[in-house]
Amino acid sequence: MSVHAIDEIVKKLDEAFGHSDLEAVLGFYEDDAVLVVAPGRVARGKEELQRFFSHVFALQGRAEQIETNVLDAGDVALFTSRWRFTGTTSDGTPIEKESIATSVFRKGQDGLWRMAIDNSHGPAILTNASA
Repeated sequence: MSVHAIDEIVKKLDEAFGHSDLEAVLGFYEDDAVLVVAPGRVARGKEELQRFFSHVFALQGRAEQIETNVLDAGDVALFTSRWRFTGTTSDGTPIEKESIATSVFRKGQDGLWRMAIDNSHGPAILTNASA
């Protein structure tokens, strides 16, 4: 099975995330992207995404894709993955979370794929339909 371009993009996104490179991370998102912060809570647009990622970077975390799948239809793609986050709170407590993500990418006029919708909580948002 060949690796889709979006798999490579997500790999680079995870690397930028691991280096807490806010500018690089935001570059992987559309300007009006929507990110599920938690079931029932979303961040909309780069300004809100910037606040969210600044908070998450304080956890000195690392994201790792365990298994991925990409379905594309022209300039739109659905990226699904099983992923793991590891990090540390400010008091030194280790954090580990594993989840299923469903994200929508769109290819821009410049030919680059960017995330339009980022749902790293996957089916957990079904417990709160207001998300």
